[in-house]
Amino acid sequence: MQAYLALGAAALFWGGNWAIARWIQYQVPPQTLGLLRWGVAAVLLAPLALPATLRAWPAIRREWWRLAVLGLIGVTGFSALSYTGLSYTTSINGSLLNSAAPVFLLLFSAFGFGDRIGWAEALGVAVSLAGVLVIVSRGDPVALAALAVNIGDLWVLAAVLLWAVYTVLLKRWKTSLLPLVFLFVTIVVSLPLPIVTSAIELTLGGRTVEFDLTTAAVGVYLGLFPSIGAYVCWAYGVARIGPTRATHFQYLIPVFAAGLAMLMLGEEVYLFHLLGAALIIGGLVLAARGR
Repeated sequence: MQAYLALGAAALFWGGNWAIARWIQYQVPPQTLGLLRWGVAAVLLAPLALPATLRAWPAIRREWWRLAVLGLIGVTGFSALSYTGLSYTTSINGSLLNSAAPVFLLLFSAFGFGDRIGWAEALGVAVSLAGVLVIVSRGDPVALAALAVNIGDLWVLAAVLLWAVYTVLLKRWKTSLLPLVFLFVTIVVSLPLPIVTSAIELTLGGRTVEFDLTTAAVGVYLGLFPSIGAYVCWAYGVARIGPTRATHFQYLIPVFAAGLAMLMLGEEVYLFHLLGAALIIGGLVLAARGR
């Protein structure tokens, strides 16, 4: 029960990330929001991670370029693209598209690294991709034919592709670092990216940031819960019940995101959302059984 609660909490924290990031978009622009999230996470992690990081410094020096690539892709890069997408699309769309990440992971593993893929997995991938197209097109095939799709959905899809690359590299590049040290180092080494993009955003985009109690609360939430708390809860749950059963809790992320989006933003769930979600999850289940 503790493991199930921990995995459910992780899904809730990640689902809340989509809803709250969309909710605060008009007060904090996307690149600055990413900097706020990971800057707060680094500060909160520092007291716990610094002693172990200093002890692991020789290993960090050996792996520094891989850590930098993983941080830029999977930490700040993913946030930069997904938060940009949320400036144009709904958090329900974003979270549903994000749930298709395992599909792209399977494709990259097969075509980029030579992993074998069976007929059931291929069929599952096709079904899930059909669900992605349903969501991107808002259930209107004519929109796809005319390329009249929401630019925000494309930004989120780019973020999902980046996350799939990150996951494949994470599997291929084995690290000797403790999980806490790995998380802290990849955050710190990738922070220059949101610093630069935020400076460009604020300078050239004419945007300003309204710093108040709301902004501070959102920064603490994003830095503490989706960035650290979800990671800890997920690792705990996977260690207790195994990755196979834990994976099913990922399907709760768009459920929580949709519920929070309806409460906080007044977003609505349409038929194409349900159809797309059913195809994505059904394809993932089929591919998992095939593997």
